[in-house]
Parts: sequence; structure tokens; C-alpha cells
Amino acid sequence: MKTTIETLEFPCEIKKKLKMKVSMGNLKVEFINGHLIKFNKTNLSVQEPHKIIVSNKKNTLVALLYDNDDKIYLPNESAIISITKYISILNTMNKDC
Repeated sequence: MKTTIETLEFPCEIKKKLKMKVSMGNLKVEFINGHLIKFNKTNLSVQEPHKIIVSNKKNTLVALLYDNDDKIYLPNESAIISITKYISILNTMNKDC
């Protein structure tokens, strides 16, 4: 079965919020675009979420973000959190270096 993969653009407003509200001094932040995988000659598709990978000297935190949602999923914690809570976690990570 053939597939078509489209790259989804990372939401700019999320990047702006994080850059404005999180002090990034001791954090390395990587934004990875998601993908839309379409199965040719069917009406099926799968969306791979955007990823935000944040690390400091001690920890790495991977977060997943879907396009049409303002919630962030933390797969290691099996938790869905708001952007505000995520910003709070990142600020705590920055202080823990």
C-alpha cells in the first residue's frame, strides 16, 4: 500500500508563548513538526503529533502537541496538561539545573 506523507507546520503561537513565558537560559528546546500520513486510494489517514523536546543537564521532557488542540500530552507521565501548566513545569526545570 502506498502512502503520502505531508509535513505539518508547528503552531507559531505555541512557539511564541513558550519563548516569551519560559526563561530558556539552562534549557535546550527542540520543536519537531508533525506529519499527516495518508493511505493512497482510501479515506484513511494518521496524524503524527508535533513534538517538543526540552532538556537540561539532568532531565529530558518529551511533549506531544496536536494541531487543533491547546492541550499538551506528556507520554512519560500519561498526562494531558494545559499550556500554562507546561510553562510552569519548564520554568521549574530551568531552575533545577
